[in-house]
Amino acid sequence: AVDGMVRVYLSSLGTPSTLTLTISGSYSLSTGSSLTSGETVTVGFSSSSGAITLTRNGVKTNMGTYFALKRHSTTGTNGILIAQARKPANPYPGDISFQSVQLSTGSYKLYTVAHINIESYLYGVLPYEMGSSAPAEALKAQAILARTFTLNFLSTKESKHEGADISTDVEEAQAYDASAINDAVKQAVNETRGVVMSYKGELPIAWFHADA
Repeated sequence: AVDGMVRVYLSSLGTPSTLTLTISGSYSLSTGSSLTSGETVTVGFSSSSGAITLTRNGVKTNMGTYFALKRHSTTGTNGILIAQARKPANPYPGDISFQSVQLSTGSYKLYTVAHINIESYLYGVLPYEMGSSAPAEALKAQAILARTFTLNFLSTKESKHEGADISTDVEEAQAYDASAINDAVKQAVNETRGVVMSYKGELPIAWFHADA
């Protein structure tokens, strides 16, 4: 996380055979083609062959076993809306990659990974771990805990997911979903930007639980 980025496996999407994406902002395919803001494309995946396809303007293209949607700029509003997300109206910020990996069973699994700034990642953690209606100071405390947990996790854990640092599986890490981001959680994260807990000069394991 030296560059402030985290690769988040979007396990909350389940095991889809198709994903419907709408571009919000300025993006290109990793193959070089530019995408238009507001454009909708469909990602297809076969668990038996591992093939990933992209359907754009009615034309289906074989993308092999990996491709990505990349931002033209890290400033401004750039994101990908995913129809299969909990709340499809909120975009996932940053780049999104799609990778097919063969499992020991012989079948294939699709890893959909969001490549985002850690602070933007925390925007999607707070709503699910605490709730955006919590008092402002409580949200700030949660932001510090979640930031500490993330950086500790990245420095001490070996990811089990191809091309990712951390997942949205709460049994492994902490909840994340861009679909519930709002102004209250953004303010809490922004006002504590870069602040972490420390103990004897090291990041502690900042365990917390969403249920009382």
